[in-house]
Amino acid sequence: MFNGMAQEQGRVTRESKLDSIQVLRGIAALYVTIYHLKDVIPGDDPFRKEINFIAGSGPAGVSLFFVISGFIMVYITRNTVPSGRSIFRFTAKRLIRIWPAYAIITLAYCLLHSRMSPNPEWPSELLRSLLFIPLSNTPAPFYGYATLNVGWSLNYEIYFYLLIAVSMLFSRFRWYAFFLMIAVTLVGIPTYYGIFTLKADKMQDLGVPYLNMITNPIIWNFVCGVFLGLAYYHDSLHERIRAFLSIKMVAPTVLCLAIWQFLSGFLGGFGPLEWGLGSTIVFTAFVFHYQERIQKFPSWLVRLGDMSFSIYLLHVPVVVGLGFLFRKMGFPVYSEGTAMFLLSLALTLIGSHLSYEYIEVKLTSYLSRWLRESKKLPVKEHAGSKA
Repeated sequence: MFNGMAQEQGRVTRESKLDSIQVLRGIAALYVTIYHLKDVIPGDDPFRKEINFIAGSGPAGVSLFFVISGFIMVYITRNTVPSGRSIFRFTAKRLIRIWPAYAIITLAYCLLHSRMSPNPEWPSELLRSLLFIPLSNTPAPFYGYATLNVGWSLNYEIYFYLLIAVSMLFSRFRWYAFFLMIAVTLVGIPTYYGIFTLKADKMQDLGVPYLNMITNPIIWNFVCGVFLGLAYYHDSLHERIRAFLSIKMVAPTVLCLAIWQFLSGFLGGFGPLEWGLGSTIVFTAFVFHYQERIQKFPSWLVRLGDMSFSIYLLHVPVVVGLGFLFRKMGFPVYSEGTAMFLLSLALTLIGSHLSYEYIEVKLTSYLSRWLRESKKLPVKEHAGSKA
């Protein structure tokens, strides 16, 4: 039982920056990165076996990202008064946060690939990728990936932001509207066509790439995050979940079971009852339990979370670019192996630091200021109007 001081401290923690979320973001990005970079290590290398064990379920990091996004959308909109201006600001800020870094790194990667293997269809694929449009009808849930392959997950991310923006139009009924849209797209449409499933990779083709995407059960991971966000800011539900996790050994046990799922590959897949289940458990344990007990997470882990988006975007271009560079220099033998893995990981972290500082922070801040200034222009032109 928590005393009054502990409860007050919990309320203060809930309103402060949730470093546990940043830590989870960093871990998720690193997990995906290691999973992709390990392909440069030959299969018979002993280190490859260790990496396969640790990061064999690396794509699970995407499910964790989606759960986090669902929670964050509740967190950042909880005090927003719905209006045309607030919805515009929300949408613009989300796009400014994601699109510049994604566009710059995608264009650089596209230029690199054009030197390696020219593709006559790249202009069309690049345009659709930058507009967050799936490239093909199959395979689920990737639907053709994107020019920068990890961009497939951003297609879902932007669609989820659009759902949140539309739901905000309904003011205090916005979450009812959100769950109604979810019910129609994830239950109603698949059931109508007789293809309802909770396994993201088993979703059948409906003939239209975007329709395939918005009906794919991978979106349930966002919904899980939204449920957790609503529970987090509901005093009664928050206290019940926290009390349950405070029972001796409950939190460590569920966390260990989730980690075991990732390491063993048990119930692997992007569905809500696959990696989505483990991701939801990990997130719940961290945010409802460990956040209030670990007063300060290691600064390097929090920093890793800050850079997580750049890490996610950069690791593939870095390893592909390094391989291309070594082959171009006449040293193809150095384009694979454990040393190449470690070099790629190190340069990814260095490049991500620069990307975070100069693109995610400085460029985003500049664009945000420009947006604010542009919204103030009508004040000078129309007396009495509000920006």
